[in-house]
Amino acid sequence: MQKNRFLCPQCRAELKIKNSLIFVGQNEKKERGIILFSPELGNYQLVHTQDFHITEGEHIAFHCPVCQADLSLKNTPKHLAEVIMVDDMGEEYEIVFSEIAGNRTTIQVKDNKVVDFYGDDDPSEYMNIWGSSPNY
Repeated sequence: MQKNRFLCPQCRAELKIKNSLIFVGQNEKKERGIILFSPELGNYQLVHTQDFHITEGEHIAFHCPVCQADLSLKNTPKHLAEVIMVDDMGEEYEIVFSEIAGNRTTIQVKDNKVVDFYGDDDPSEYMNIWGSSPNY
């Protein structure tokens, strides 16, 4: 089981219960629902409430279920959201992920530098945000 903790960047509430990250999502029709993600970076399986509809390619706004903060990454034209991940050594990372349904892009950032990429989609369109490629 993943031991990493995931926190809201605004209120620092824990977003992980057992083996799921919990978000409130809002689709382009302004419908809201609960979305559960795997805490495993690069695993894009999700579960959502039955009456919340997600269409491939649609923008989904993610919110903290505790403080309702918008998790969108600020100061970028891209549709990205972010959370804080704290690993088992206490190191903190920004975990940035696409808000476009079906886009499989996750970026791990530390001290404003890209540490790693996850997912099947080409992350190069996001490189100008941090100005560097990953440090493998």
